[in-house]
Amino acid sequence: MAIKVLIIEDEPNLKADLVFYLNAVGMQADGAASAAEMHSQLQKNRYDMVVLDLGLPDAEGLQLATELLTEAQRGLVILTARGCLEERLAGWQSGAHVYLVKPVPLAEVAAVISAVFQRLQPDAMASTQTSWQLSLQHRELHTPQGAVIPLTHRENMLLMAFIHGAGHYISRDLSMAQDTGTSIDSLVHRLRRKLRSHADPIRTIYGEGYKFEATLQLTDRDR
Repeated sequence: MAIKVLIIEDEPNLKADLVFYLNAVGMQADGAASAAEMHSQLQKNRYDMVVLDLGLPDAEGLQLATELLTEAQRGLVILTARGCLEERLAGWQSGAHVYLVKPVPLAEVAAVISAVFQRLQPDAMASTQTSWQLSLQHRELHTPQGAVIPLTHRENMLLMAFIHGAGHYISRDLSMAQDTGTSIDSLVHRLRRKLRSHADPIRTIYGEGYKFEATLQLTDRDR
């Protein structure tokens, strides 16, 4: 089930990067650069999640946050440069599910969107007893047999990309350098060394990318 996301961001490069990345990892993302464009998109489409920049040219962001939360099952992530304590508190008091202060890696934004969505709609991504479970908070991968594999931050984000990817697939051409500080090939190689004794589920699709062939989901406490 693809998560439908609306990105409301007036900085064109960041908006384009977010829309591209979220679509690349299997979500359905659209962009809006103003409150007027936001209203137009909401009239045409239903979104599961909204990522909102507070510094829009034609409206006060916190008022928009309150408006966006009128739909009970819609998740709201504030992504803004406003980082002082008073502004963060005002953001939380608006009802936003998460308040992020820029700059934030794209993979982390995707991870937050997925976690909020699963918390609001747990039946949409129900776990199975045979699945691999990623504990985002504790940086651990739980095998179907109950083994616990500790992860680095970069490995954590790589597994989140697999979770978001359609069919648990990620392309080698999808650059994560700005998010993880290293290439996907290097990250996969290091992660596979940890999974080797647990029936490594990562398959190389030569010339294209990688696929996590087993069911991979977040643990209940990270939803």
